Amino acid sequence: MEMSEWENINEFNEEDLNSMKRFLDKLEKNSIDNYYRMCYNALVSSPDEMLAHEGSIDIKEKGINKLISYFKENEEYEKCADLTKLLDLLPK
Repeated sequence: MEMSEWENINEFNEEDLNSMKRFLDKLEKNSIDNYYRMCYNALVSSPDEMLAHEGSIDIKEKGINKLISYFKENEEYEKCADLTKLLDLLPK
């Protein structure tokens, strides 16, 4: 999906969103590295979307911390720094 398509995420119908969720669930099970990298790219390229999403702050924080732990294990400290900046954007 191209970046410009993410801007219109609200235009997807429920079937499209369910298909994307199934794809992400499968990706998470079969290729955790690709899944985490996709999550990282989505978060850093659209931090405003992450902040605007109606999910709880606690869940967002846990998810970002999980990504930080993963990238720390892989010694990808620049990604950890980017994700830490996202954590700082979350309301306290």
